[in-house]
Amino acid sequence: MGAPARLAIWQAVRQNWLAHPEWTVPDHVAWLDGEGYDTDPIDSDPAEVIDRWLTEHRRTARPTAPPTATEARVYVVAGGDMVAVFDNPDAAGAQRMVMEAAGLDTIASALTPGQWDIAREILRAEHPDLVISDARPDATGQTA
Repeated sequence: MGAPARLAIWQAVRQNWLAHPEWTVPDHVAWLDGEGYDTDPIDSDPAEVIDRWLTEHRRTARPTAPPTATEARVYVVAGGDMVAVFDNPDAAGAQRMVMEAAGLDTIASALTPGQWDIAREILRAEHPDLVISDARPDATGQTA
């Protein structure tokens, strides 16, 4: 079994934008550098290109309200070709540690259920082979 493919630069920026909408362009550039992404092949200044990508993503994204302190959270951990979803931050943290121990780069985020619904549909549309494992119990106490 081969290792999962690494995300292209624009895909990594988009996923980080979904996970960290408050990040600035320098935050994205610093993250890419820290993760060892080579931005040299970008034809112009990487910050300008990333700024254009983010501007377009923000323009076309469906608006979501920021979560309030009383809203439920969905804890999402992504690594390789898998996304795991939890209703417990400790379980999500344990999953992230397992993924990182397996050598995967991970992204973790806390979303409202509505935000997760939107993100899940985007992920399924853009990455149909992605495995999404939802460990949250539904209304009957069963996991999804």
